[in-house]
Amino acid sequence: MRGTNSHGWGHKKKHRGSGHRGGFGLAGTGARGDSQKAGLMSGSAKFLRKVAASKGIKVSDVKYGKSYFGKDGFKSLNNKKKEVLSISYIEHNFDKLVEMGVIVKEKSDFILDTTILNYDKILGKGKFSKKITIVCHEISQSAKQAIEAAGGKVVLTSGNEEIQSSSEQ
Repeated sequence: MRGTNSHGWGHKKKHRGSGHRGGFGLAGTGARGDSQKAGLMSGSAKFLRKVAASKGIKVSDVKYGKSYFGKDGFKSLNNKKKEVLSISYIEHNFDKLVEMGVIVKEKSDFILDTTILNYDKILGKGKFSKKITIVCHEISQSAKQAIEAAGGKVVLTSGNEEIQSSSEQ
């Protein structure tokens, strides 16, 4: 077909890009009149498994077009999850955190500033026995009680102002 203008693709404009065949991959499968959307992929089990694995879904969802065709749900703009830190993690990894410089020793006090580490909240899971000052944005009531029972202090920060809450008050 080297001598012809169209190389066997009909009109010479038709074999440019993906326009003549309806796009790449599965593009255009639902737009072609009376086409069977799922029937397009029904004979190729290997292809179905590959698509399902790449999207992390069931093969039946791919086969019957649930994952590819149509829209599903919406994305919330305010969907930021809070980063949480447990006092049991601090207790268990205390020496390692001091070595890494995450927990700073000033005189005889240990200080952990979770605002620098991008943690939003401290949770009170587990037991706590270290005397430490913790600076954080938010803390659960059980975590605050456990830290103060061990002789430590909690400093809450919100924006530029600091609200101090300690066992001495």
